[in-house]
Amino acid sequence: MVERRIFNVYKRIPLVGIAYGAARGVAYGLAGDFDEAKYSLEMDPADLNPLRMPRNIMNGLVDASHSLDKGIWIGKRTLGDQPFGLTFSPGADGYHWCIQIDGVIYELGGSKRQVEIHIISKNENPEQYNSYCKRFSWTMLQGKSSSVSETTLYRYAKSFESSEYHVMMSASGDKVNCQTFASDMFAKGACITTRQARARILAVLPNILF
Repeated sequence: MVERRIFNVYKRIPLVGIAYGAARGVAYGLAGDFDEAKYSLEMDPADLNPLRMPRNIMNGLVDASHSLDKGIWIGKRTLGDQPFGLTFSPGADGYHWCIQIDGVIYELGGSKRQVEIHIISKNENPEQYNSYCKRFSWTMLQGKSSSVSETTLYRYAKSFESSEYHVMMSASGDKVNCQTFASDMFAKGACITTRQARARILAVLPNILF
């Protein structure tokens, strides 16, 4: 959607993004597209910091020039139905994360008792896929397609269902949350180490300072 790509650039400009988002949210709400309306109204107080604007705008321009169903993308949305999130540092912020690899979305959900991995494919369930794409704000991590097969990625993602959920990042390999899961899936899809994946995420996604 061309208009959404334009909005993703302006959304991170202090004050301008708030005004655009409010008008956009009302328009989509009246049209009955509540996923897009909620996305329009989501705000991160950290975006009021002008030092974050160059990286946000650069990411928006890069993302607008690539297809969402190609390559590897991090998706972020606010928690629950609340309109506010807060960025501290990638991997430790007040957002829910998922990851998309070549048109397949992988998301960690569930509870402390049982981790559940949701997998939504553009080819197999385009309606649910499009709905998920609207709910999240996407940032590209890798433009080229993954060399890892979809079957291998599916099995790897599902292997996390035997892990224990932990809200904070943990050094223990058997504890995960949505953000560690996304970085681990990125490492698998890009054929790099987990440390390299997390370093690249830190380099691409803005933190609270810049």
